[in-house]
Amino acid sequence: MPISLRILDATLRDSFESLLARWWGQNWPDSLQQELVRWRYHQRPAGHLTWVACDANECVAMLDSRLSQHRLDGVPLMVRETADWYCLPEYRTQMLGLRLMRKMQECGDPILVIDGSRVNLTLLSRLHWNQLPAVRNYILPVTLRGLAANLLRLWWPRHEALAAAVWHRLPCRSPRRQPPPSGGSTCRAIPLQAHQWFELESAPASGLAARFEQAHWQWLNAMPKSFARPLGLLFEADGSTVGISLSQLEPAASGLDAHILHVQPAYQNARLLAWMVAETAAVLAARGADFVRCRVSTPEKIAAVEAVGFRFVQKVSCFWWSKAGQPVPAVADLGFLRGDDALPLPALRGRHANSACLPRQ
Repeated sequence: MPISLRILDATLRDSFESLLARWWGQNWPDSLQQELVRWRYHQRPAGHLTWVACDANECVAMLDSRLSQHRLDGVPLMVRETADWYCLPEYRTQMLGLRLMRKMQECGDPILVIDGSRVNLTLLSRLHWNQLPAVRNYILPVTLRGLAANLLRLWWPRHEALAAAVWHRLPCRSPRRQPPPSGGSTCRAIPLQAHQWFELESAPASGLAARFEQAHWQWLNAMPKSFARPLGLLFEADGSTVGISLSQLEPAASGLDAHILHVQPAYQNARLLAWMVAETAAVLAARGADFVRCRVSTPEKIAAVEAVGFRFVQKVSCFWWSKAGQPVPAVADLGFLRGDDALPLPALRGRHANSACLPRQ
């Protein structure tokens, strides 16, 4: 029987979840996996779409996507961002990844891909997608425990929990505080509550820029708390809201990791950006984060994260597809607020791989 391509529906749920477990490298209890899949796939905002390749009624490949609000040269634009993209090894000779991506292109929305396997990125190049300027990943190891834990996760993952032996608050690279934009005591960062929302009007900018939406904020607040906890911050200066940031705190084998997902100022100003990044990193550290990651792509944000003390680790490829006649961004302001880029699956796998080594509470 030939392979069929289908949009994910309820009839494929069990088979799809088995495929997803292999892609995610599940080593945690089935009860948590069911909770994660329910949140990740069945409770998310409208506009998401998942194509699957089926051998009879068994899912053997998948390509997920979400539709997200952006601005292109100041004009609102919905962009489809790819997420989980996987094919079982025994089916890869059938080019199912290519076929699924072509199905996604038939939706007609512009598509953004950041990072991915070497095979997937080579495939996009051969399909003549436009390559945007690379985004840059940065890290801030706040404590020696966080640094040790992440090095162990990289090189000796089954022993990541040994980092718990390092005194928790022994500093490594504390975030450098930056002066507020107005220099006064009226500047502050205010936590955004789960039930709150603030629509920030940002100044028009050239190129492509991601935007943080209320529906996404509400969805993140519904994620399993053992997986990650979102942190939104509103920034005020002289009585006006001047920016917003979104981060998340992620339980790891020996403590807490964190991602800064998105930093959105109301206007472009180097001092404002540096202050927002510094305050976000300081709040994450105060809430126990031992290690913070962020991703930026514009010269202004690169300067801001480096001023705060983040260290560059790698460039990540960025690809764009749009129908003939649609514009191609000349520049892009992108971070971890994209597809599934910020899902802390490595931290979750590390916790369960190390569960026997974790200290007793």
